[in-house]
Amino acid sequence: MLICSCNVLTDKQLREAAAEMRADPNGKIPTPGAVFRHLGCRPRCGGCFPSVIDIIHEDAPESEVKNEKPARRRRSAAAG
Repeated sequence: MLICSCNVLTDKQLREAAAEMRADPNGKIPTPGAVFRHLGCRPRCGGCFPSVIDIIHEDAPESEVKNEKPARRRRSAAAG
């Protein structure tokens, strides 16, 4: 099924790229941006990201998902 119409990427391509990244001992956790780079492209509109996230993490070991660090929150100047 076509997931990213901007780059014409299918769910199969995204799953395979994420699996290749997980299998690489020096690889990184597959994030949407990292998977796109692995496939030789870059995100454009970002409309597919919710689906991409679901697809690349559906076969991920539970320990990988739990070990991801949450995004850092920026403090506003007023909170300083």
